Formats: sequence, C-alpha cells, structure tokens
Amino acid sequence: MQRHHRFVTYVTPLIAEWIKAQADERRVSSSIVIGDCIFDAWQRDTEADLRTPATDPVRQNIFITVALDALLTHHSVPNLREQTVAAYQRRLERLGLVAPRPQGVGDEA
Repeated sequence: MQRHHRFVTYVTPLIAEWIKAQADERRVSSSIVIGDCIFDAWQRDTEADLRTPATDPVRQNIFITVALDALLTHHSVPNLREQTVAAYQRRLERLGLVAPRPQGVGDEA
C-alpha cells in the first residue's frame, strides 16, 4: 500500500484565502487543493524535461509566428501583413481576449 507523506508549510494570507476559496468551490479539503497544485507543478516540470525542442509547443508557436510573419512581409500583396494583423486584432476583440483599440491607432506587431 502506498504511503502518503505529510508536509507542513506556511503561506501568505492572500494565498491562504485563495486555497480556502478553491476548496469551498470544489467542495474538497484545503489539503486536496494544495496537493493538486503540487502535482500540477510536478507534472509541468517533468513533462518539460521530456520535451525535445521539436516537440515543445511553445517553441513551435514561436517558429510558426516568425515564419508566417516573414511570408506575409515578403508576399506579393504589399499590405497583406497589415490586413492579417488587423483581422487578428478584430478576432481577439470579438472573443473578448483584448480590449478594443481606440480608433486611429495603427496596427503594429
């Protein structure tokens, strides 16, 4: 049978309130919330060690962004990059991910 280990730690009042709120919302004990947080951190850390640069989604996103920007910048349609950036901004605004830009502010990525 697996034996669990007990750890004692102190947290700031702000973090304690967050933990209590999470426990209340999920209807579990504070210990479970803290254990879940530690497990999530451990999982992120161990998964990062297993990733190669070719399979790391953050690196892939950066490469795709740089490659797309290069293609748009040197496309035969001179303002295709600006149109794409403007369309992207509008989509973010529609999804509520960014605040709408004031009228007359230029698009620059």
